[in-house]
Amino acid sequence: MQGIEPKLHTSLMDRMECFRTLLQEAMDNPESQSSDILVKISELDELYDDYLLNKKNLENSIKNYREYHNDLRRKLTVRLRELRKKAKEK
Repeated sequence: MQGIEPKLHTSLMDRMECFRTLLQEAMDNPESQSSDILVKISELDELYDDYLLNKKNLENSIKNYREYHNDLRRKLTVRLRELRKKAKEK
């Protein structure tokens, strides 16, 4: 994600780590019920899917911003050349 760690990403990673720890504890605990473990696995899977979706959206946003920035820079460069050319003519 190119060095960008938004709050959403950090929060999601913290929640995933918490669920992973709880899941590991449930697996180690012989008294835990399989339905609890399945629920936790399902929640962890949903969090991971959310993470992937947010990561993809962030990467797309970065790509779109880069394209916008480069396009704007090209337009400004052309305009700057025109202004310099006019200044030389005067």
